[in-house]
Amino acid sequence: MNEAKTDKRVRRTEQALESALVELIVERGYERLSVQHLLDRAGVGRATFYTHYRSKEDLLRRGLDQLRDRLIEEWKSATVGKPDSEDRLGFSLAFFRHVDGHRRLYRAIVGRESGIVVDRQMRRLLADLLRAKADSPGRPERNTVRTEMATQYVVGALMSTVTWWLERNPKLSPEEIDSAFRQMTLPALQASSHI
Repeated sequence: MNEAKTDKRVRRTEQALESALVELIVERGYERLSVQHLLDRAGVGRATFYTHYRSKEDLLRRGLDQLRDRLIEEWKSATVGKPDSEDRLGFSLAFFRHVDGHRRLYRAIVGRESGIVVDRQMRRLLADLLRAKADSPGRPERNTVRTEMATQYVVGALMSTVTWWLERNPKLSPEEIDSAFRQMTLPALQASSHI
């Protein structure tokens, strides 16, 4: 019983800090926020913060790890029984939906100088998702230089599409953006045959 109470308190503290991080990124930009800003916003003490996280970068990384896990889960459920060619970008619709649901946050970080650290971490997350598919069991070993080139191509195209979508604000749904992205990107992947 006591352990369950502790777990709930820990989760509440983590959620308060995660919410504070998102709010402060939107308000100040990532680089201009400090651990003290996070503590003040979340109503958490310094010792409590450092019990859970090493730094604001650690808090950010863990939040992105949770996003990656959610994208993977949605990818798995969305691609069950589909051909391998459709599975390559199985995370993209879930990602576009996430962007759509968190537009203020993404506008504060994507394509902005103040969001460089977050943008870099987001690109790593997306590249890891693509590499996970390329390295999955049963797939032939790929030329790592060409695979990495194709991975960076797709991540760049994905982030550029998100930036354009947020800046131009066309009245397109996540499903429409994803469909257009796939129509342009899958032929390039098939041509390279390296992801």
